[in-house]
Amino acid sequence: MNLKLNIKKKIIILIVIFATILSGVALFTSSRTITKMVDESYQNRTDEIAATVARVIDADAAEKLTKELMSIYYSIDDKVGSEEWGTPEFDSYVAKYEHLRDTEEFKLLLKQLRSLQEVNSVDCIYLINVEFDNKQFIYIVDAALEDECPPGCFDPLYEVNYGIIENHDLGFPAYITNTEEYGWLVTSAAPVYNGKGELVCYAAVDVTMDDIRKEQQDFITSLAFILILMTFAICFITIRIIDGSIVRPLNMLSEAALKYRSSQSRQKASFNELDIKTGDEIETLHRSMVQMEKDIDNYIENLDKTRKQLSSTKQEADEMNELAHKDSLTGIRNKLAYDQEEAKLRNEFKEGKKEFGIAIVDLNGLKFINDNYGHDCGNISIVTISKIICEVFLHSPVFRIGGDEFAIILKNNDYDKIDSLTAEFHQRLKALEKEDLEPWEKVSASIGYALYDPKLDNSVDDVFRRADQDMYQKKKKMKEDR
Repeated sequence: MNLKLNIKKKIIILIVIFATILSGVALFTSSRTITKMVDESYQNRTDEIAATVARVIDADAAEKLTKELMSIYYSIDDKVGSEEWGTPEFDSYVAKYEHLRDTEEFKLLLKQLRSLQEVNSVDCIYLINVEFDNKQFIYIVDAALEDECPPGCFDPLYEVNYGIIENHDLGFPAYITNTEEYGWLVTSAAPVYNGKGELVCYAAVDVTMDDIRKEQQDFITSLAFILILMTFAICFITIRIIDGSIVRPLNMLSEAALKYRSSQSRQKASFNELDIKTGDEIETLHRSMVQMEKDIDNYIENLDKTRKQLSSTKQEADEMNELAHKDSLTGIRNKLAYDQEEAKLRNEFKEGKKEFGIAIVDLNGLKFINDNYGHDCGNISIVTISKIICEVFLHSPVFRIGGDEFAIILKNNDYDKIDSLTAEFHQRLKALEKEDLEPWEKVSASIGYALYDPKLDNSVDDVFRRADQDMYQKKKKMKEDR
C-alpha cells in the first residue's frame, strides 16, 4: 500500500507552511507598520499645510468674498449639487456666482492659494464654507489647475468630518481616501479667522499619495522576495536535519505497520523485530505500536459501531434542521431561514458584494377571507400567492416572513429584470380575476422592492426598509384606486 503522503513529505509540508506563515506575518507586520508611519507622516504634513494656508492668506478678502458668495447661495431656492456636474441645470446654477471671479478678493485669494500650492507641491488648495445645518460645504475659491470646482459648487459633508458640527474650530482633521477618480488622497481643512478672531471659512488641502503607495509596493515586493529566499534556505537546512533524526526511524515503523496490515495472521513479530533505540519519543512510539497490535481489532470494531451511530444521528439532525427552516403551510423557507440568509447578505455587504435587492409581497384581504370564509380558505390564498411568487421569481430565494408577508432576495437574473418580473407578477394576479374561481382563489397582493443604492443605503436593513415602504405605498395606491 502506497501512501499518498509519507511522513517525510508531511514534515516537509509542515515546515514549509510554518516558514511561509512566519514570513507572511513578518511581511504583513512590516507592511502595516510602514503604511501606518507613512499615513501618519502625510496626515501631519497635510494638517500643517492647511494650518499654514489658514494663517497666511488674506482673511479680510476671504471674509468679504465668503459673505458675497453665501448671500447669493441663500438667495437661490433651487440649488444644484455637484452630483449634477455637467448638466445644464448645474451650469446655470454656478453661472450665478461667475461674476465673483472678477472681484479683487477672488483674484487675490486665487493668486495666494496657487502660490502656496506650488511652494508646497500639493495637488490642490481651496477655500470652503461649511453649512452646518444641512451638513454640506460650499467651494469659495479652488486653486486646482485642472477640473477646479467653481464658486458656489457644494458637496455633502463626509461623516468622518461630522465633528466640525459640534466644534467649528476643529476643521477637518486629516483623513485618507482612495477613489477611482482621484486615487489616494489626504485631505485636511483648517479654520480661517479674521482680525477679531471670528471664523471666516476653512482652508482645505488635498495631497496625493499615489507615488508613495507605489514606492511602498515596490519595497514590499523586494522584501517579499528576500523573505522567500530565506524561507527556502531555512526549509532546506531544517529538512536535512529532521530527515536523519526523525524521518528514517519513522519509516522503519511505517514499513513494519504495512507488513502487519498485509499479514492475514496479524502476527505481532513485525514490530518486535525492529531495533529502535533512539531514547526519545520515537522509541516510546515503537513500544506503543507493539501494544497497539493487541487492541487494534477491538478498536476498529468499536469505531465502526460509533461511525454508524454518528451517521444516523447526523441524518436525524439534518432532517430536523430542514423542518426548522421550512414553512409548514407553503413549503417555502420561513422567517428563521430569512434571518440566516440576511446574515449572510450582511457579511457579503461588508466584503463589498452589494449588487442585490429585496422585494416584499403582502397578501391583500387575508383577514377578510379568514373572517368570512374560514382559515382553511385563507390558507389556500396564502399557498396560491406563494406559488405565484415562486414561479415568477424563479431564480431568487423566497421566504414567508409573516402570516401574509413574503420576502424575496433579488440576485442575478431576477435582480437585472426586476421591473419586468414585477409586471409579470401583476399580470398573473389580473389573470386570476378573469377566471371563474372562488373569492379566496382570486388572490390580490401588493409588491414593492428596493435595489441597493450607495447614496441611500448603508446596510441591508436600509434596503429592506425601502422595499417595505415601497410595498406599503403600492398597497395604499391600490386601495385608493379601488
